[in-house]
Amino acid sequence: MPKITAPTVVEHRIHQRRALLDAAEAIIGDEGIAGVTPRSVGERAGLSRSSFYEYFPSRDDLLAAIAVQAFDEWVAELETATAAVPAGADRLHAYVEATMRMTADGKHSLATGLRDADLSPKSRDAIMAMHDILLAPLRTLLEEMQIPDAATTAMLVQGMINSGVQLVGHGVPAQEVTTAINTMLDSGIRA
Repeated sequence: MPKITAPTVVEHRIHQRRALLDAAEAIIGDEGIAGVTPRSVGERAGLSRSSFYEYFPSRDDLLAAIAVQAFDEWVAELETATAAVPAGADRLHAYVEATMRMTADGKHSLATGLRDADLSPKSRDAIMAMHDILLAPLRTLLEEMQIPDAATTAMLVQGMINSGVQLVGHGVPAQEVTTAINTMLDSGIRA
């Protein structure tokens, strides 16, 4: 019988699962997604390959879990960055600024890598659903600004933000991109 390394079985399982997720993230950072295998993740986490399958039915399930966690953290950070800012253009500016800052900090690279990974349709759909969830806070910001058809506008603004993420990823300073996007948003939204 395996040794339990926490006060309860539930806590033990949470710690083991966390160790596998952390190991996979470290491998992605070191070697890219191709380096993530049940064996490599188990070894990095100090667990057997068979232990991997107790927590994740497949490599794709592990990668989807990492993506879900990354998106949850991304949304939480965006909410924190915008919560204290008054509704309106200032809150929209804070949203853009936080997105570009997080991108510059490398927080978007994991999601980008997972998006481009060769995953099963089920796992790919789960990751794409998380992208859709990211639109909700932006749509809410635009609704607060009483922008007509906030859902469509959110998609268009997200396209601009996605372009900004690419620019920051290619070395353009985050603040420069933030200023450019916010200037365009202010002009376009008020027009």
